[in-house]
Amino acid sequence: MPFTISHAAIVAPLYKIRPKDASLTGLIIGSMVPDFLYFFRLNPYADAGHHLPGIFLYDLPLAILLAYAWHHWLRYPVMRYAPTFAAARVTRYHFFNWHQYFMQHTLVVLYSVLAGITTHLFLDAFTHESGYFVRIIPPLQGHWGQLPAWYMMQILTSVAGLMVLFYYFFKIPIKPAANRIPFLPAIVFWVMVGILSSIILVINEQVHFIACEGMDYLAVILGGVMYGFFGVAAIDSWRNGANISLKNT
Repeated sequence: MPFTISHAAIVAPLYKIRPKDASLTGLIIGSMVPDFLYFFRLNPYADAGHHLPGIFLYDLPLAILLAYAWHHWLRYPVMRYAPTFAAARVTRYHFFNWHQYFMQHTLVVLYSVLAGITTHLFLDAFTHESGYFVRIIPPLQGHWGQLPAWYMMQILTSVAGLMVLFYYFFKIPIKPAANRIPFLPAIVFWVMVGILSSIILVINEQVHFIACEGMDYLAVILGGVMYGFFGVAAIDSWRNGANISLKNT
């Protein structure tokens, strides 16, 4: 698969076309959510989210849950502990009321999520050995040097996607970040994320080992990091009295 976050590069230009008719949160999360079953299950072969029934059974409800988790829980630690260059660009969203937006624009969010999911599956069709376009386009069935063409497409789209995301991110105007944390506590936060992630991965290896091929284990690592970040962010939000109710955020 292309690097999961790189999928968001496709939806960024789509949002710029008609921003009033789309949810950026829905597009971004939708473009990544089919891969999240890999992370939640710590299993790079849990691909139910990449099939039609899974879109509605897993992807759509999970995307809504992730949106709420981000806006009511996870974004505040990111704004506090992210490097200055990043925090100065995301702090403008500190007071965005996601619950109110979702209640007023439910259909917009839902079709934005579905649009994001569609772009994800479309790109995967070019970058998986069993992908639809790989099966019907002969050049994608060959090799580029020592690597299969479809695998090279994974690498190229991952790199290109990250470059596009960096481009759009650094175009966001800078605004002084509120509630910034001194350097040392910020380092402690990310070190704790690393420690908890490592513990989770070690335990997973002991009780839920899955033999992985090639770079597939990266999905397991990202899953461990996700759980580590969620856990430390939850503790931090609780300690700092973050308002994660649905009334004011």
